[in-house]
Amino acid sequence: MKISPTLGVLMSLSAVGPLALTGCATPAPPEKVSSAPVQLASAGARPAADADVEAALGDPQRCAALAGRQIAGTAVSEARYYAVGEPMKPLNLPNRVEFCMVTFVAKPTPASSIRIEVWLPNTWNRKFVGVGGGGFSGSYAVSSIALTPAVSQGYAAVVTDAGHDTSDDAAWALGQPEKIADYGYRSNHIAAELGKAVSQAYYGAGVEKAYFKGCSNGGRDALMLAQRYPADYDAIVVGAPANRFTDLMSSFAQYGQMVEALPAIEALAPKLAMVREAVLARCDDRDGLKDGLIAEPEKCDFDPGAVACADGQTENCLTAPELALVRTIYRGVYTPDGRQIMPGLSPGSEYEWTNWVAGAKAGGLGMGREFFRNMVYSDPTWSFGRFDIARDSAAAQARAGSDLDAVDTDLRPFLRRGGKILFHHGWDDAAIPPASTIGYFEAASRSAGGLADTSMRLFMMPGVAHCSDGKGPDYVDFLGTLDTWVETAKAPDRLVAAKHQNRLSIYTGQTPTVVQTRPLCAWPRSASYSGSGSGDEEASFVCR
Repeated sequence: MKISPTLGVLMSLSAVGPLALTGCATPAPPEKVSSAPVQLASAGARPAADADVEAALGDPQRCAALAGRQIAGTAVSEARYYAVGEPMKPLNLPNRVEFCMVTFVAKPTPASSIRIEVWLPNTWNRKFVGVGGGGFSGSYAVSSIALTPAVSQGYAAVVTDAGHDTSDDAAWALGQPEKIADYGYRSNHIAAELGKAVSQAYYGAGVEKAYFKGCSNGGRDALMLAQRYPADYDAIVVGAPANRFTDLMSSFAQYGQMVEALPAIEALAPKLAMVREAVLARCDDRDGLKDGLIAEPEKCDFDPGAVACADGQTENCLTAPELALVRTIYRGVYTPDGRQIMPGLSPGSEYEWTNWVAGAKAGGLGMGREFFRNMVYSDPTWSFGRFDIARDSAAAQARAGSDLDAVDTDLRPFLRRGGKILFHHGWDDAAIPPASTIGYFEAASRSAGGLADTSMRLFMMPGVAHCSDGKGPDYVDFLGTLDTWVETAKAPDRLVAAKHQNRLSIYTGQTPTVVQTRPLCAWPRSASYSGSGSGDEEASFVCR
């Protein structure tokens, strides 16, 4: 079954700018050549001496010599050197930097087959980046998109297929508990071990700093690493995390059941545009500027009953079944006894609902169906008509939660090592409720105590949809921000988000055309218009 839009390419595109059984031996601590990174480092790096540059250079011969070599107990299945200008799949964009691509197939269990791809730039900054997946992950369709920006800045980088070949469905999980574990937590840990080990082997120098970044399922990947393997990475970017995975799938199934019960789901899309206009009329200008972006949706008191149909009406208003669905989407999904499964979506996000939760081909509904069919009930015929929120959400947690849910809020083992965590979430996200991330961040901050002040930040992004796109500025150099934070020990409190006219420029190396900027303020603050200056320029806003 095809899921459209997938949570794969979309999430990996935005993610760049993201367990005891490993199947590989843990590499010995790397011997450091020097404490200084090389010239092509990212923000915050120090200048390098000539000897450091020489120690951290790659070349075609050295790359080819890796083929067939055993690295941390796993053989290199392919090693290929890419020159500048070679087309890279899936978009066939010209490669921007020389690098060595190394591929592994890790088999931590007899049922496992985890493909891992490591890109090693010709000139290395002695830093390493892991990139998370999206949706059900799978395949290498996103690697050139996800890894190119990091590698072009001098980072070695790794991506994994999470142990299966397809991202469009979850049939690979049917009767395969070990593959579910590979997807849930094991693959990224093995990728970190192999990626660091092959970097050491290729450059003759050890990784000095390791970062991980991902959004959606990639954000879940990041939290899973911090919770289970706090020594794998020094800092992580957690975007719109699907960390309450089983609850999220249960909410998708609940919405799917309601959507299938509507007399005409295709009639809802234009009505949702009408609903959003009513939301904007109520809440748009509360940050001091009427611009189509709601800065604090959690404070918007819009009642969808204001656009309900009167008796006999069906046009330009919400019928009773449509109103019930819209109210549920705003309120969130609950069991009959009042237990919340997932919080609701934010006012202002309605233009994205048909893509994820309120359309005949909504991607979230497809994921929910695939999840229950293949990971919970092992029944390819399972349908939304059989869904019971209390019974089936409990079954989902019992049967898949231990592998898929990254909900432990005690991150102190990671933070005490000096770990940093940068959370971000778009307010217009219609796939994963922003309130879910806020709730996790606040709970984790309470558990961390004083460590939270220096080690954790959350940035909410007005007008940004699921990980990217939407009405507002959606691009931030989260990797550069994280690197500067680690290098300087100064936690960020204000970031600048940009909206690009030519978005693919981020991946092609061309200069992006910025059409709007807006500050992002560390939670719980938000940006308000200062009263003067252009509403398209971040300097016109203050964090309050």
